[in-house]
Amino acid sequence: MEKSTLITKLSLKYGFMLAAVSIVISLTLYFINPVMLYTNFALPLVILIIFIALLVFVGITIRKEIGGYWTFGEAFKSFLIIALILAITSVLYNVILMTLIDPDLPAKAAAAIEESQRSMMEKFGMASEQIDEAMAKAGNMQEKLAPTFKNSFTSFGVSVAMYAVLGLILAAILKKKQPVVFNTLPEQEA
Repeated sequence: MEKSTLITKLSLKYGFMLAAVSIVISLTLYFINPVMLYTNFALPLVILIIFIALLVFVGITIRKEIGGYWTFGEAFKSFLIIALILAITSVLYNVILMTLIDPDLPAKAAAAIEESQRSMMEKFGMASEQIDEAMAKAGNMQEKLAPTFKNSFTSFGVSVAMYAVLGLILAAILKKKQPVVFNTLPEQEA
């Protein structure tokens, strides 16, 4: 099989595996507490670190499966395919979650986010007028979380951009050139 085709095939395989892991993590967190992902500031960071580790593992695995070497371009192509799968899956999952599984989630999450932000601002000693002004500037959180076409398209674009940048970094780190082997002819005896 041609190397480029094999990279595409493996990227699709591992992309869908990572998408399944992402959905399992999201559903697990949803069943523990539906708004935890929106109100816990450390949790998205932990999930990002887990996914970076998984992407590194997948990148190394794909590189091994194609012979142990790949160029920056081949590595980036692989990570971009995985990024597209993760972004599409994420948007579809969120639309299904917020329209079919729990249509009230945007309202619940918005209320929890606003309460969390208000509490944090109070801890910093802000006056209630300043808090109200900051909350007004933030806009209607429920509208921002609703699974509209605009929000879904924006989420997809941001996800692809974020994963593409991460893919560039990982491709630069995980690229590995095949060593150049020089054929040496045996010395002829005179």
